[in-house]
Amino acid sequence: MAVDNMTELRKRIPGGKYALARAIAERAKQLQNGALPLTEVKIPNPITVAIEEVVQGKVTFDFKDDDEVAAEASEELLATDPEVDSTEEAA
Repeated sequence: MAVDNMTELRKRIPGGKYALARAIAERAKQLQNGALPLTEVKIPNPITVAIEEVVQGKVTFDFKDDDEVAAEASEELLATDPEVDSTEEAA
């Protein structure tokens, strides 16, 4: 990977190297599961395509923090399980 690509990747995915790795891995997984590539590359493996898509700004990522994930999980649990009372405190 060229140095200019790395600089561009860091600009497009804030949050450090772990967020960058997560974003590329998520997009590569989507590509492996049948998503159509948004760019053409010389070597058509999912990681290379995902990196190029991020560098070119064709994909964006919005990661949720732990509080958002917990709140959504609670909402889903309350919506799907009628026996769970929202007034009870977790032990």
